[in-house]
Amino acid sequence: MIMKKTIFSTILLLSLGLSASAQNPGHNRRGEGDREAAAKEMQAKMKEEANAYYANADTAEYGIRYRLKYLFNKEKNLTFEEDRIVLITPKVTLYQSYEGIGETRWRLANPNGQGGDLGLAYHLTPDYYFYYPATGRKVNTYRIISEEFKLKDFTCDNKWNITDEEKTIGEYKCRKATISKGGRDWAAWFTNDLPHVGAPRDFNGLPGVVLEVADKDNEVRWMFNGIVNHVEGDTLFIKYPDRFSDIPVERFPKILHIFATCDQSNYLQNSGIYDKHKGSYPLKYRPSTGIDACIIDNPIEKE
Repeated sequence: MIMKKTIFSTILLLSLGLSASAQNPGHNRRGEGDREAAAKEMQAKMKEEANAYYANADTAEYGIRYRLKYLFNKEKNLTFEEDRIVLITPKVTLYQSYEGIGETRWRLANPNGQGGDLGLAYHLTPDYYFYYPATGRKVNTYRIISEEFKLKDFTCDNKWNITDEEKTIGEYKCRKATISKGGRDWAAWFTNDLPHVGAPRDFNGLPGVVLEVADKDNEVRWMFNGIVNHVEGDTLFIKYPDRFSDIPVERFPKILHIFATCDQSNYLQNSGIYDKHKGSYPLKYRPSTGIDACIIDNPIEKE
């Protein structure tokens, strides 16, 4: 997230410089040099912050990308889509939004490109699910600007029914497993063709890597969208928060609602949250565009 926010600052800085140059065709080399120097300084700062932030992080072996499709409002037939990822190591996995990774990789591949990755759903829900296979421990956290909240710390004890039904997803042979939880009946497809274990959200506990999950009504679906590996300039880190917010977690729902729906030029700019972080942030930080900004009448967990 720190890298992503600094990247946005860099893009903003560069775009302002290009705009000024376009309006003044006689802009001299000194101005161009100033912009290049500013861009290099921002990039160096971004790298410095990233190195510090991820100094004690785990490095994932690979990731599983999913496209989440969720009928969140049945009354109006509204569906939310978001790209998500599970980062996998033998001792810990992390389920999170893919947007930051996806946009960073598009920028790396298209340094002079305009727009963005047309295959990426530009939604960001800043929640995280850490899973420790050896103990079954699951930790659900949520980041609002620089504030980290620990929402739930529990043991994942899913009671799966593994069937003999098989199918191939991508190039991977999968088996079907079923479970009833959260007021829904679910089916998951997992494979042993990939190393270790991993699953989206809290569908852990199967002896393999889950590539697909859906409830029986297909109102909530995670669909396999490819393997994600390391690329030059973008390492896949699993970063557990160094500390959690001093704000009582009981206040989190109200803070989340404000964050997800407010006008960023008002509350966030005057909240004092920016002042608590020494890193680089854009002048305006958008509210969450994830599922928390939606009016939901069909929750993923019904009970």
